Amino acid sequence: MVDIQFIGLLNATLQAATLLFIAALGELITEKSGILNLGVEGMISIGAVSGFIAAINTGSLFFAIIIGVLSASVFASIHAFVTVVLKQDQTVSGLILTILGLSLSSLIGKKHVGKKLDVKLESVVNIAEPDSILDIFLSQNIIFYLGILLMVATAYVLKRTMFGRRLEAIGEDLKSSDSMGLKIAKTQFIATCVGGAFAGLSGVYLTLSYVPYWTDGMTAGRGWIALALVIFGGWKPYRTAFGALLFGFLEALGPRLQTYGFEMSPYIVKITPYIITILVLILLTIFKNGDTGAPRNIGIPFFRENR
Repeated sequence: MVDIQFIGLLNATLQAATLLFIAALGELITEKSGILNLGVEGMISIGAVSGFIAAINTGSLFFAIIIGVLSASVFASIHAFVTVVLKQDQTVSGLILTILGLSLSSLIGKKHVGKKLDVKLESVVNIAEPDSILDIFLSQNIIFYLGILLMVATAYVLKRTMFGRRLEAIGEDLKSSDSMGLKIAKTQFIATCVGGAFAGLSGVYLTLSYVPYWTDGMTAGRGWIALALVIFGGWKPYRTAFGALLFGFLEALGPRLQTYGFEMSPYIVKITPYIITILVLILLTIFKNGDTGAPRNIGIPFFRENR
């Protein structure tokens, strides 16, 4: 028999990690193509509100998930159009996407604040009182297992498929990729929209499972943590998953500090992921000459006439 407090902490850790990891994995795919998208927070919010409204109005979880994923992907296409087609500054576009996403989701969800869901994502295996670590893993919902599949699939695609190699080649060297005939704009556009879809899935998980209601600002900076996760994980899916577990643990630990006899402010725990990321960057600078694993051409628009 495992301590009940530990069971609760582990369950909360897995749930928080799932939310962070799926969004981070999508950003990892986008950045692998050389596109920096700082709009993760806005995309999560769009996916969260659209999925919630779809669930309220249709009562179908499947339809709600599809709507949440597609709406965030379409929203990400704005960033793709601005940065890939118009070749504008990626940092500015991403920040605008975050502000627009948060504002637009507040407007769209205004009439749905405080409403209760008739349906929500339930555990795949219904275990009334989990009392072991295995029970905790089995009692997660379908998006948790989908997150694991996406992690394995992403790692496989990046390392074992032609599309993955092209994606990484474009992120590393735009000029050489263009010389080899790779379709840079098409690949980057697709990668950005796929990253948006992942953020939308994270948003759906937020409002249909993690916190099953809608209110303004409920993303609470998780999009920025997802961005930090990509850096922490060195742009590698499995390391990013480990980072998600660590950051998810810190998020789950915050409200439970007093239960364990600590008087530390929960706000200190909330800023810890960013502090850890900064420390990782410092260590990489010292021991690996600043080689973080980031794609070399990230954030740099490609102009063929300058080749």
